[in-house]
Amino acid sequence: MLRFVLILVALVAFVVVAGTVAAIGAAAFGAVIGVRRLRQRFSAARFRRMRQAPAADPLDAAWASVAAEADWAASRIASVRTSCARLIAIADAEPLAADAVDWANVVRRRVPDLVAACMAECADATASERRSNLEDLVESLEKIGAEADRRRDRFRGNRVSAFTVQRAYVEQRTRPDPLS
Repeated sequence: MLRFVLILVALVAFVVVAGTVAAIGAAAFGAVIGVRRLRQRFSAARFRRMRQAPAADPLDAAWASVAAEADWAASRIASVRTSCARLIAIADAEPLAADAVDWANVVRRRVPDLVAACMAECADATASERRSNLEDLVESLEKIGAEADRRRDRFRGNRVSAFTVQRAYVEQRTRPDPLS
């Protein structure tokens, strides 16, 4: 009889431990799935807010508009936007850099016009025409970004920076003396 009770107690203990492990596993699995869904909800809400927020600058509004409409090319658009922003920063900081200032003005004026023209074209287009128009827009923006990168590199290549001067100084001072 004592053996039967011990086996019964061991069986009950096993069921309790197994149930606890299963409950903890289910809770962990639910937490992971729940966290993913919450992240998706938050990112979707943030994207909606970003889409609805009016931009003060027409260039920012154009970037937001094209990013919202051509969401499948978001990384390409972000890359172009970064290239243009870097060139605009140079143009704002160095008003005598005529090449950078010239292209920054082109970016500030033409990107909003290009995006607005594409959006007007897409207003009554079919889905395939819309996709084709947006792909053409992204390609045009990539060309603008590539030119911005070229002009930025040209500016940086011609500029003598403090870092370059200091490196030349260290190079000169640490060069082995041929006479010693």
